[in-house]
Amino acid sequence: MNHRSFFRRLFVPFAALALAVLVGRITDRTTGQSLSGLRVTTIGPTHAVARTDSDGRYEFRNLRPGKYTLVIRGKGVPTVRARIALAGRQMTKNVAVCNVALDYSCSNLPQRR
Repeated sequence: MNHRSFFRRLFVPFAALALAVLVGRITDRTTGQSLSGLRVTTIGPTHAVARTDSDGRYEFRNLRPGKYTLVIRGKGVPTVRARIALAGRQMTKNVAVCNVALDYSCSNLPQRR
């Protein structure tokens, strides 16, 4: 076994296990105001749930690379889905959503499930 085949057999599987971090901020699309307390769920290779903090920020650690759907839900916010492809070590995905408390026209939007 030469040096290259040894490297491929031993180290390439570890590279495939590299985990990523996904961070972002959820804001109101009309006012730009941060939205706290929203539930953000990842659907994909890794299933995880987080809540937005007082600045509208969320964070997921230890996600496997791949294609994901982010599902954002919360009181006064119609369910929003966003598709992402997580390939690197860290990715930022900010999302602007419609909040009924800040924009009454949002109440007429169809609910996505």
